Amino acid sequence: MKAGEDEGRPLPEDLLGIARRSEEGRGRLTIYLGYAAGVGKTYTMLQDALQRRGEGVDIVIGYVETHGRPETEALAARLEVVPPAIIGYQGLDLREMDLDAIIRRHPEVALVDELAHTNAPGSRHVKRYEDIEELLRAGISVYTTVNIQHIESQNDAVAQITGIRVLETVPDTFPSGADEIRLVDVTPEELRLRLRAGKVYVRNMAEAAIHRFFSTGNLLALRQLTLRYVATATDQQMIGHMRARAIPGPWPAAERLLVGIRPGPAAGQLVRAGYRLAVRLDADWVVLTVDLESDRPLTLKERVWLTEALEAGRRLEGRIVRLRGEDVADEILRYARRNNVTMIMLGKPRGVDILFSPVYRILRRSRGIDIFLYEPKGDLVRIPIRRQVPHFLSWDYAASLVLIAAAWSASVLLRGVIQPEFLLVFQLLPVVVTALFFRRGAVLFAAVASILAFDLIFVKPYYSLTIDDWSYFTAFAGYVVIALVVSRLAYRLRRTLPRIRESEAEVEAVAGLSRDLARAGTRQDVFDTLARHMQGFEPGSFAVLVPGPAGPHVQAGDAAYPLPAKERSIAQWAYDNGEAAGRGTDNLPSGTGHYVPVRAHRLIFGVMAFAFDDPEGVLTPENKEVFQTMALLAALALERMG
Repeated sequence: MKAGEDEGRPLPEDLLGIARRSEEGRGRLTIYLGYAAGVGKTYTMLQDALQRRGEGVDIVIGYVETHGRPETEALAARLEVVPPAIIGYQGLDLREMDLDAIIRRHPEVALVDELAHTNAPGSRHVKRYEDIEELLRAGISVYTTVNIQHIESQNDAVAQITGIRVLETVPDTFPSGADEIRLVDVTPEELRLRLRAGKVYVRNMAEAAIHRFFSTGNLLALRQLTLRYVATATDQQMIGHMRARAIPGPWPAAERLLVGIRPGPAAGQLVRAGYRLAVRLDADWVVLTVDLESDRPLTLKERVWLTEALEAGRRLEGRIVRLRGEDVADEILRYARRNNVTMIMLGKPRGVDILFSPVYRILRRSRGIDIFLYEPKGDLVRIPIRRQVPHFLSWDYAASLVLIAAAWSASVLLRGVIQPEFLLVFQLLPVVVTALFFRRGAVLFAAVASILAFDLIFVKPYYSLTIDDWSYFTAFAGYVVIALVVSRLAYRLRRTLPRIRESEAEVEAVAGLSRDLARAGTRQDVFDTLARHMQGFEPGSFAVLVPGPAGPHVQAGDAAYPLPAKERSIAQWAYDNGEAAGRGTDNLPSGTGHYVPVRAHRLIFGVMAFAFDDPEGVLTPENKEVFQTMALLAALALERMG
């Protein structure tokens, strides 16, 4: 039992969670959640807003979409409206919430409809929920609306129910931080009556909607899904309340879930399903993928699938692990045993993959670990059969054949000069060379092929694969054992060396930075040290920026770091809001550079600026976590200096 529990007091980490949620000056978030369009989310939100205004609360409409419904328009007309911003795009004028105008107006509460909306290109943020996050940080409380199909972890289940996949989603971490989730609910029968009356869609669209998305079965399933989601959210709030007040209870044992993904169309679904399971079981979770050393290069579409899945895991606060090896099952099980994983979730094999999938080997060898198999939902993009079949034959087999031919030719030249038993040593050379540079399948192939070639030419009866002298058979058996041992040792060496290099890079980026920061005597020393370690990544331009009268300027690093007006404004936004921005983020992603605030607690000391020559290859989820850690270490060092 932990000390805090033993003394009847809340644990420090639980109090810290409360402190973060009630951060001084931060607005409160209220989400109106429904199971389908037309249940009355916007109408209910406006009713509550009018009631709050009657109580003396300063409340405005930041953005409300009435969809032409007279009752909703009548309520909205009674509230102050901050005019929307007009953004031109491809000859169209798009209406978007004017974030800066709302912040300047600074009401107590702002109404912002359609939480999952994607902003027009050129907006400060990609998604509206990120606009809302900025309003909350500015001390403005927000009422907003969303349907269950727009919650990222529920998206796959809704697609399976309705046959329609919604593309605009909100990561679950955002609604999970809401101060209140209000369920707006009507019966499916009442909703269908509203549809027929033209209160949801115009009449010529209502009948089609009723027979497709709004069928009774669909609505019942969506309603049940929404009720379960709200129940889970309420349960989490209750647990937080109990922990914060040290109320005794039977807490579940710690679980750790590993979600193994491969580059495919179902990778994102698998990550979201893993998140739902982790939340349900209150488990730590990790998203793991294995890059096969001997596999074909990924296609552009496969790289997109994998990157999107890893980004989804990062958004849902899972740990991202990317390993490199020759066998997926070996790497997954090795990581699971070393990291006390209690559950592994994998995709159920489909198509030709049923014959070659590593899932079966994991099932056989995962003693003591629970295995969950996920069935992908909906119609997925089919992977060509040639991409599903393992790449058995490749250039390393051809190279092995060349080596065997060279050894065989040398043996022919030396035939009659030395004994056949000694010629066998020449046949071992291509096996050793193959083991040092190629995969294990090629090594086994080289061993068998070289033995057969030697037996065919040098062992009586000649030009036959039969053996008269059993001493040769013993030598051949020993030869195979030696080949396999050499192959295993060489494989371990090849697998270990890249990991040592990767570990050295991470240690240099984190532990090395921490050590050097401890020696820094002044604030400038800290900035110089941070800039020096930033240069340890891929080629590019790097700098530490600090605010000034004319905007951010280079304090350390490359004095010629490119800072045109657009990049300067992105860096300034990252500093003002304490969030990463620019390339590779959802905040002002059209920039060239990647900007990470040097932040500890509520203090922000500057911005790390990265302008990589190959940003797509460097801005991986793993590297982004390293950047965040480096920024935190530097901020803590600056904070200690006062």
